[in-house]
This record gives sequence, structure tokens and C-alpha cells, in this order.
Amino acid sequence: MEIIRIEKTNNTPSIYIDEANLLCRIVGSSFPEDAYEVYQHVIDWLGRVSKDNKSELVVEFDYDFLNSISHKKVWQILHELKQLYKAGKQVKVIWYYNESDEDIMEAGEDLAELMNIPFELISK
Repeated sequence: MEIIRIEKTNNTPSIYIDEANLLCRIVGSSFPEDAYEVYQHVIDWLGRVSKDNKSELVVEFDYDFLNSISHKKVWQILHELKQLYKAGKQVKVIWYYNESDEDIMEAGEDLAELMNIPFELISK
């Protein structure tokens, strides 16, 4: 089991994946030229951990900015989590937002309602 660290850039978030502890943390602004490349590590990881049904899988999102293409990749990640949840895997999403950022807060609220999986919204 490995730890994957992708450093943030001016237009991509940092991504931290701890395979052993089933934790993924995505932090920063997301408006990349190629969202597929940025988020594929997370999608691949979800495919690998689907076999471990013992531990809770936690994905944390902490965005400053999220463009529409990145939003689609987040949707894809959440859809994968929903499929795991339906298959009996314990999953939890934590969505952080700045108290003054209504756009990120509302995006989290909308996604939580649509996905219907354990989803926690936390103001910071």
C-alpha cells in the first residue's frame, strides 16, 4: 500500500491518497487544462480499494475554486463512491468550505443531496 502525493499548482489542487488508511484528501483550486489527468489517480485508487470491505473509505474535498470541468470529475468520484456504498462499502465524504464562499458550500449541498451517501459539510 502506498501514499500518493500530488503537489498543487496554480490551477490544480493537491491530492493526497493514503491507500493503507483508505483516505483521499483533495485541497485547493481546480481549473486544470486536463481534469482527466489530474483526477485519474483518485479514480484508479477507488477501483483498487473496492475490494477492501473492512475499513471506512474517506474522501475529503477542500476547494477554493472549482470550475465546471472539475465539477464533472468530482461528480464521477462521488458516483464511484455511491456504487461502493451500494455494494456495502462504508464510505464518507467530507466537504469543507469557507464560511463566506456560498458557491462551494452550495456545490457541496447539491452533491450531498444528489448522491445520498454519508456526506458531511464543514464550515471553516
